[in-house]
Amino acid sequence: MRKPAVFGFYGKSDTGKTTLIEKIIKKLTQDGYKIATIKKTDKKIGVDEKGKDTWKHSSAGAQLVVLSSPCETDFIVKEKMQTKDIIQNISEIGCYDIVFIEGARDPSIPKIRLGDIEERDNTIGCYKDNFEDIFTLIKKEIDNSTVFNQNICVTVNEKAVPLTEFPAKIIKNGIVGMLKSLKGVGKIDEVKIRFKN
Repeated sequence: MRKPAVFGFYGKSDTGKTTLIEKIIKKLTQDGYKIATIKKTDKKIGVDEKGKDTWKHSSAGAQLVVLSSPCETDFIVKEKMQTKDIIQNISEIGCYDIVFIEGARDPSIPKIRLGDIEERDNTIGCYKDNFEDIFTLIKKEIDNSTVFNQNICVTVNEKAVPLTEFPAKIIKNGIVGMLKSLKGVGKIDEVKIRFKN
């Protein structure tokens, strides 16, 4: 299964975390990256508003509630999850290149610090109105990520198919080998194949 690159951002309230993440997302999206985000908070809040039908479903005992509308689908899991489990679920939902976590604490996740908050483990940079430096740092980390560069994403009927390293290499090498033998195919940086049975 493809594992996305993961980056965290942390700082006190009103230090510009969301604004910085928005700017980075816009720029990376223009470069063709597919991005997922996680907002972590210590506050006991939820998106499930009291009195709404989804709240009534969860109050009755449902552990997973899904709101489906013409404009979006929201999954509400009525339990606290560890960051690694959230990232695992994101990988199963779709193929994302990067996951940004606002409010990251996990020591294994590389992070950008904003403001005068105490530095956390695995902080790789500090944002002080130096957007281009931070963007370059994140882009370099993404490009150096062996997981990002070596894995592939396969979806069948719009659902991501979990792949271990061995079948991922077989599929990738087989497709690249076939394509290289075709007339007019030069250097292969990215391949997208889509068909219907």
